[in-house]
Amino acid sequence: MKPEDRIQVRVDKPLYGGDFLARFDGQAIFTPFLLPGEVAHVRIREVKRRFARAEVDTLTSLSPERISSSCAHFGQCGGCHYQHASPEMQLRLKHQVLTEALTHEGLALPTRVETLNAHPWAYRNRIRLAIDANNAHQAIGYRARSSHTFIPVVECPIAAPVLLPVAERVAEWLRRYGHLDHVDEMELMTTPAEDAVLITLFTRHPANSASISAALGEVIAAIGHPLAGIALAGRNDAMDAILARAGCEALLYRVANLDYTVRAGAFFQVNRWLLESFRDLVVGQENGSHAWDLFAGVGFFARALESQFHRVTAVEGADASFASLAVALDQPSSRAIHMSTLAFLENNRLQREPRPDFIVLDPPRAGLDAKTCSLLAAIHAPRMTYVSCDPITLARDLKLLTAERFQIESIHLVDLFPQTYHCESVVKLVQKKTL
Repeated sequence: MKPEDRIQVRVDKPLYGGDFLARFDGQAIFTPFLLPGEVAHVRIREVKRRFARAEVDTLTSLSPERISSSCAHFGQCGGCHYQHASPEMQLRLKHQVLTEALTHEGLALPTRVETLNAHPWAYRNRIRLAIDANNAHQAIGYRARSSHTFIPVVECPIAAPVLLPVAERVAEWLRRYGHLDHVDEMELMTTPAEDAVLITLFTRHPANSASISAALGEVIAAIGHPLAGIALAGRNDAMDAILARAGCEALLYRVANLDYTVRAGAFFQVNRWLLESFRDLVVGQENGSHAWDLFAGVGFFARALESQFHRVTAVEGADASFASLAVALDQPSSRAIHMSTLAFLENNRLQREPRPDFIVLDPPRAGLDAKTCSLLAAIHAPRMTYVSCDPITLARDLKLLTAERFQIESIHLVDLFPQTYHCESVVKLVQKKTL
């Protein structure tokens, strides 16, 4: 088998990452935009030692779960992977990927993995767009699938409707006044009611940013409602640094009865239809004297925990998120700690502080590491909830956490990212009972 060969395959199952697995003469073939059971002629694009990547040429047999895409850019844009599948099929695909990842590590799973989902369109409260100042017709877009190629977009049906029109107006203003060449990307976030938008512009050339920095206030004045604030951030390999601001520094984001202050660059969950039920699922009916929220972000879970615990300790290492977390907690006895979770756990071990009654941890995609898992197990907390956005690293970490101390009580698949292969998982852990 070699690149450009054309073969016929029958699809077996989904893979984490958006591809689907088929086999040809014993060789694994990874191909996007197919569905289990379908038969297709595919063209080999790349051959590796253990697998090959392919693209669909023609479909011979279609799944009854295949539907027409709702976006003109689907297949080119790298953002969505499952728009060709019915909403019900998308959930089944994600369930299969999650359960196979967990069982591959030998984990004992509950009888049923529950599902939390909502409306699958217009759910994103935040998008990040690429900028191409040389594109005469459309300067904003996304990156192409499997590359950094710029794809101009005129619609994004998974985004809150207010975001793309505001981005287009800002990009046009920047182009008109000669500032667009200084901008590489643009991130936008809106409130649940879409009545305010916060924008961060990104540049890789901070030294040449004086003119655009001085013009930020003019952008707000020209665009008007709903643009509430705009910032310019310099990009480097380590972090994004805010260079200038105009207007509001943060959005006030209300979820049920709680308000969150979300500054530019701070992490906040993107699915505006699921935020309340997702938060309630993670916090649950837990209560007691002391709770920890590790990788706390802006305090999304910590603020809810405060109504159920006498004291909450929230730990966050990222500067942008901690700025919001520092003012989020209401109880005088609660603490916001600016350090990495690993450093916090190591310090806790040295100080031998009392164990918490409950721990929430919501790490980034890379998950935990062996040392962090070991320290968490040594704390002897009676209950812990692990929120994960990556089933592979989740499975790896759960294998370590359940080796001695914990056992899995329940698992929920939370479909925070419809139309994509991404999903969130909420795993509730309890201490194993000793005989």
